[in-house]
Amino acid sequence: MADNKIIALEEKIAHIQHMLEDLNMVVFRQGETIENLNNHIKELKEKLETLKSPQSTQEVINDDKPPHY
Repeated sequence: MADNKIIALEEKIAHIQHMLEDLNMVVFRQGETIENLNNHIKELKEKLETLKSPQSTQEVINDDKPPHY
């Protein structure tokens, strides 16, 4: 009887260990995804700042001079 309980506990522990490994992999992948998304957000912010900068607006105004100038 005691052997059956020990075997049942060992099976539960093995199942929990497997589940823990799976969850650890999920957390690891989510960390990578978050890092990639943060890098993408940073790039988009930099592009947005470039588009919003007064210098780029001034360059557009200078490029819009009529051809007779």
